[in-house]
Amino acid sequence: MNKLLNIEYRKGIRRNIVEYIYNILIKTKYSKKILAFMIKSLHFTFPFMTYFIYVFAPLAFTYVVFIILFGFMFLYIYLQGCFITHLEYKLNKKNFINIIDPYLIFFNYPLDKETRYWGTLMVVLAYFISISPILYIRFIYQ
Repeated sequence: MNKLLNIEYRKGIRRNIVEYIYNILIKTKYSKKILAFMIKSLHFTFPFMTYFIYVFAPLAFTYVVFIILFGFMFLYIYLQGCFITHLEYKLNKKNFINIIDPYLIFFNYPLDKETRYWGTLMVVLAYFISISPILYIRFIYQ
């Protein structure tokens, strides 16, 4: 059990996930730069797109999306960072911008590892707080 809680072990799992996905992606016809752009675009916009799912999709589907996103939040905390962000970095180190950076700049926080980690958690917390009333209202008035 202690092994599962060891930070280095958890980061190793994150590295293995990134390496596995990376090896699949580099076999495609797309360049690393294009892959990084496509992943970052989805990574940044997906939470915004899910608002439409929460408002307009069948209720059962919204619960599935909610559980998946909650799972990603759990992975972020457990793995001590986002494996998607690490994949983006591995694909395009030269032009890397973390998706939390615009929020940190807006609120005048420095761009470092710690503010990125905690800033991401705060944005995720705000996200889950903001979708809770939507899901509650949809559940009550289904």
